[in-house]
Amino acid sequence: MILSFIAFPIAGASLIIAAVLVARHWKELRLLNPLSIKEERERQQRDTLIQRRFERLHADKIKPFQRLVERLKQAARKQYHRAYERLQAFEALYKNIKQPFSAIAPSTRDRIQTLLRDARSLMRDLKWADAERRYLEVLSIDTRQAEAYRGLGEIYLKQKLYPQAKETFEFLIKMKEADDGTYAGLADIAEELDQVEEAEDMRLKAVEHSPRQAYRHAQLAEFYLEQGEPAKAWPSAKRASDLEPMSAKYLECSLEVAVLLKDRKEARQRYDRLRLLAEDRTKFQSWKEKVETLEAKGSALAK
Repeated sequence: MILSFIAFPIAGASLIIAAVLVARHWKELRLLNPLSIKEERERQQRDTLIQRRFERLHADKIKPFQRLVERLKQAARKQYHRAYERLQAFEALYKNIKQPFSAIAPSTRDRIQTLLRDARSLMRDLKWADAERRYLEVLSIDTRQAEAYRGLGEIYLKQKLYPQAKETFEFLIKMKEADDGTYAGLADIAEELDQVEEAEDMRLKAVEHSPRQAYRHAQLAEFYLEQGEPAKAWPSAKRASDLEPMSAKYLECSLEVAVLLKDRKEARQRYDRLRLLAEDRTKFQSWKEKVETLEAKGSALAK
């Protein structure tokens, strides 16, 4: 009897505790319902599906940009590798100067001459890449072949690859194989880089190495004209015209300098000679007006 009185209160307390625990954890217990678990799973699947759809849409939008970026990366890598290979080839050539041309077998000499002729022909056709390959092939046979270096320097200069052109021309100077074209090329590069003193020095050396080439004197005269120094240009302009008296181009250059110097006598003499050579009548008329204006001013001053 006593045990019954004790058991009932304990059972009641247990039920109350159980009810409180169930109330507190009802959300968790609800998920134990098989139907609730199924709903949760379907909701998660829907969320995943929607997320994947957004990801695909985003990927489709950026895919063209990714392809463009990848193509640019590939092009940059190719350019870098080509430049690196070219540099490596030059370093190998410069460091491994071997036997002179005279020590090469006759058949090899013939091969070199054929490659040089091909390279010159390709340059005339403006096929720079093919000509470059021919010259490099020559240098792989004979690393002291100066004509191949000159050709490469000219190719790089024409393509405005100034660092490569300068390196090649300077190597010819170190080899003691520099000619007037070498110094003229270095002058062109210096002018492009606005290195006036260097350009003047190279123009003077080009004339020094080929004093009977009229066009080297003319180039020096034109350089001084561009610098606004007609007095310095006059000796070179006159020399070019004297070396090739039938050249209207050089005669016109010397006439221009004479007019700038206000030398009426020289201007008139060169104008009279130019009348016999000039083909461009419009330009000739322009010179006529300049010379007559110069003479008129001189006459006015004399009075």
